[in-house]
Amino acid sequence: MSTVKENWIYEIKFRNIDQYSLPAFEFHVNVSRECILKTIEESFLTVNYNHSNGTQNHDDDLRSLVETNKSLRLEIDIKFKDVQRQQTQYESFKHDQKLLSQEIKERHEAFLMAKKYYKKFLKIYFTIETKNDLKQTIFVQFFTEAKKDSENYSVRLLRNMENASYELLSTNPKLKNFKEIQRKLKERNDIPGALCCIRQSFINIKALKKQ
Repeated sequence: MSTVKENWIYEIKFRNIDQYSLPAFEFHVNVSRECILKTIEESFLTVNYNHSNGTQNHDDDLRSLVETNKSLRLEIDIKFKDVQRQQTQYESFKHDQKLLSQEIKERHEAFLMAKKYYKKFLKIYFTIETKNDLKQTIFVQFFTEAKKDSENYSVRLLRNMENASYELLSTNPKLKNFKEIQRKLKERNDIPGALCCIRQSFINIKALKKQ
């Protein structure tokens, strides 16, 4: 870019105008005007604006914005689909939870009815004596609906909470076939069958006592 040279004499001493004639003054004015115009003209000529580069830059910026917009729209679509998927899973979970709650309710009601039936017609009392996170000790007494001070005709079972298996701990009175019932329960985990055998054995003992 052109600049005004430091040694360029552009100052006009107006106080010395009277010392020169009018033509001399006009000459100085014209010289100064030409120098100023030439300097300005050279300045404009040396600044080379690349309009094609400017247009290219604008096109690149626009293209970059379009690509960014596409990326954002794609990301929004992915997030929206993910939200829809989670919403579907949540609705499915709510439906399954409702069905499970209904099933638990029905089973609980069936259990209460069975418990009431067993107590009334089979005269059986049972309770959980002790329990922890791994095991439960269950006490069952036959021929009564309430626990008696005497533990006659009773049985104790150990329930494994991890695999829902049962173990026969003891019977009162002690049965001759205790070992056999204990073994079969361990093999088959058939708690109703084991209790029926024990109850029948108690019935036989009671019948012998009446004779």
